[in-house]
Amino acid sequence: MSTTQDFVNASAAGSAGGDFRHWCDNLPDDCENPFPSGKVKMKESETVDNNAEWRRQRTFPVPKAVDRREKLFMQAHLRIGGGNTVSPRLYFHDDGPGTGFVYVGYIGPHPDNTQT
Repeated sequence: MSTTQDFVNASAAGSAGGDFRHWCDNLPDDCENPFPSGKVKMKESETVDNNAEWRRQRTFPVPKAVDRREKLFMQAHLRIGGGNTVSPRLYFHDDGPGTGFVYVGYIGPHPDNTQT
């Protein structure tokens, strides 16, 4: 299986042992296609967190079972490709313990930050 699918399964079962970055740092022996933990960011910077427009760019629809407002500020993201400020990002929310799913909110160009 892949790193992400293994994590989703473990998160839903309550056996992930931590967040996705922790998972990538402590992969099970049978996990194929590991994702480098250095490209996993579980939290945005305080600057992004405090900027209303940048928060809005990282707020994505989720089912009501995840959030009663049906939208969520997703801080966790993967740096895809070279990892610089123009590399694509994948923003996600792990709701494995709740609904049993990991929700992908966005895949695309890097949202605004201090370097854009």
